[in-house]
Amino acid sequence: MNGTFLEIASPVIEETRSNLGQLGSVVGLKPVTRADIYLSIVIPAYNEQARLPRTVLETLHFCTTQNLNFELIIADDGSRDETLALTRLFEESDSRIHGLTCPHLGKGSAVRMGMLNAKGRYVLFMDADGATPLTEILKLLAALEEGSDVAVGSRVVHQTHAVEVTRSVHRRLIGRAFSFFVSLFAVEGIADTQCGFKMFRRDAALAIFSLQKTVGFAFDVEIFFLAKRLSLAVVEIPVNWVAQPGSKVNLVTDSVKMLWDISLIRWLHRNFQPTLPAVRQFSRSVDGGSEVS
Repeated sequence: MNGTFLEIASPVIEETRSNLGQLGSVVGLKPVTRADIYLSIVIPAYNEQARLPRTVLETLHFCTTQNLNFELIIADDGSRDETLALTRLFEESDSRIHGLTCPHLGKGSAVRMGMLNAKGRYVLFMDADGATPLTEILKLLAALEEGSDVAVGSRVVHQTHAVEVTRSVHRRLIGRAFSFFVSLFAVEGIADTQCGFKMFRRDAALAIFSLQKTVGFAFDVEIFFLAKRLSLAVVEIPVNWVAQPGSKVNLVTDSVKMLWDISLIRWLHRNFQPTLPAVRQFSRSVDGGSEVS
């Protein structure tokens, strides 16, 4: 993307450029990139011009002040607003940010693209709305450092100290019904499959997402199904979470489509064969390879 694309800038671009300048004066941007990336963060984005800038700026600030060697991948799902322009601006501003784009197929497709192109030892995908505080990253990292393959942010699992989860009553009721069908048709033992805050060891991420077939919102259920089939260690971590305005999910129509997709997961993987050791060989073969879509 050449410079002329950003020269005719809209208010959202100009505001983000200004905010980047302010952030750069505090934490410094464009650091020398190291080869041994510790954490990759994947943010799927579809028409997220309103919410993406704040989330990216907060992520840059948090990871830099935590001295994390990280990369941030924005996986654009064929946005029709200025999400892609913002992504290019972020790329120009900081070498740790990478933008990927694909035709609009669904959140699952964007997440898959980002996860398969991540280079970090650990890979997190999180929603662009910033519903889960970034400090919760440290909880998930600790779980993986202790030996888990997948650490899942959960709004349902209880713990002894306080965790704030703020969402409406109708979302809670739909969530409970959805969990029932997930257990019935696809995978048991995961209390909250849909929280958009999940972290993986890189070899586990490659194993799961190289087999993923679902491209819509039901992909979360499929990746747990695959994790179980691969005998990966999955742990749910209670996280703070506050519902944000601007959700792309229609609780009625999307829930119906998700239930249909979930009912097909077992059939889609009826000939499942891979074992984790075999896929770990795959992960070594793609290291340093070309971009995967």
